[in-house]
Amino acid sequence: MQKTKTFYLLLSLAAIGIIALPVGIANIFFGYVFGDSPCTLCWGQRQSMIFIAISVLFILRYGLKFRYIAMLLIITGFGLWESFYHLGSHALEDVGQGFGLAILGLHTQFWAEVVFWAVVMILGIIFFFAPSVNDFVKDMNNEKIRKLTTANIVAFWVFFIVVASNIVQAFVSTGPPPFLGQGDPVRYSWNSKYTVWSTETWGGLWKNQSIMGKRDVNEPDLASKPTKDIQFSSDYKSSPLVIDKVLNLVGKNELNLSLNAPISDMSFQNDKMLITTEKQGFYIANKELSSIGSNLVLDPYFSATIGSLVGANYIDKDTIRLMGDNKTSADVKENPKADSVANFRFFTQGADKFDEVNGRNRLKTSRAKNYYILSMRSDGKYSYAFSVPNNKYKKLILIEQLNKDGEVTAEYTPELASNVSLKDGRALGELYITGSFVKDGLLYAVSKNFNTIIALDPKTREIKDVFGIPKEVKNIRAMALVEDKILISSFENGKNTIYTLSF
Repeated sequence: MQKTKTFYLLLSLAAIGIIALPVGIANIFFGYVFGDSPCTLCWGQRQSMIFIAISVLFILRYGLKFRYIAMLLIITGFGLWESFYHLGSHALEDVGQGFGLAILGLHTQFWAEVVFWAVVMILGIIFFFAPSVNDFVKDMNNEKIRKLTTANIVAFWVFFIVVASNIVQAFVSTGPPPFLGQGDPVRYSWNSKYTVWSTETWGGLWKNQSIMGKRDVNEPDLASKPTKDIQFSSDYKSSPLVIDKVLNLVGKNELNLSLNAPISDMSFQNDKMLITTEKQGFYIANKELSSIGSNLVLDPYFSATIGSLVGANYIDKDTIRLMGDNKTSADVKENPKADSVANFRFFTQGADKFDEVNGRNRLKTSRAKNYYILSMRSDGKYSYAFSVPNNKYKKLILIEQLNKDGEVTAEYTPELASNVSLKDGRALGELYITGSFVKDGLLYAVSKNFNTIIALDPKTREIKDVFGIPKEVKNIRAMALVEDKILISSFENGKNTIYTLSF
């Protein structure tokens, strides 16, 4: 019997702890003293803490039953999800940034996560050392309700007082139903002229619900896996930009190189043609695209995950940066004496010809966080990529990366020079950049959609010129400049087709 009394005493203290500490302090100390008003997510987490306490009180009153343990598990799991969702909304902010009041430098959305994990740990320990089932049966003595001890009664009174106080705060700051509270609440005040009772939150409560949240975006268009989000046009006359200049088509041939997948990038650098494919393949070919000198296939998973390769660039004399469509890159170097055993972890092919160096890098963007990229080109000091539109987001954003440290130095939507203009009602976000090269200080980027090439000056951040590509080119996957000729790789009829064009 003593073990059951100790068990119920510990449960009483746990109920008092979760009500008096997080819920009580947040309500009385933060709310009434410092004027902190909970947002809708904060109220939801507070309610989950109250429901956890109610489950414990049920155990104190009616004895330990499996249904009450189930209630604790379900409510705590839901509270963990709530707090994780809330914390995730602010997790990537800079140091010192946050929402609401801070405790020990950490804001309240963090401490809610701590509280729910504390519930898991504390209740886990209490139940681990709990008496046997027979002891609980004997304690009930064939009664439907337990006789409450002093500690049990204190737990009930603390619960009623704190919950009553929360009801007062909720009524004053949020209002009765159908008022729902605010995502960004005003400071708490007893003066009614400063309080805000709002129903606006109802409008977006179930809007665009998704497990992935803001990141519920579809993968980009690949030759091997076309997107259904965009209906592509190969007619430059339908481009959102006014086009007066059209490139001349001077040649076409099917590529006979043995590659593991459709081409995703081409770049002529250091007298070599660097080629990437959609299945993490990288090939170094000659200028004529008639032979391959060496190649590798990255292992995309067993380290930082790298998506389909979309860019290969020399960032110094020997190091080549391979960029994936998810903005994750690997730096490699050719080494004919590479240790294939040591490199097994990096490559599924080419472990005896290349070394991976510097560790894989995730390019952390802000404006382009919810976009993929399908091209990456370097001018020696910086590398440039354009976002491609998806099912949710439709902006054209240029990402500038410093090659030396692999960090973002700029993100912006380009402006238009005075000689370049958009058609009425159109947007740059309609472009779908799949290839690029650098020439005379300008970044030339080709859009698969509308067969359009833009010439961007990274210094002024302006689009200086626009060119059209004949609509015979149907499926633009990559673009390279070789001497004075533009090579465009188009995946047609299951084959990599190379078109040669000139200005």
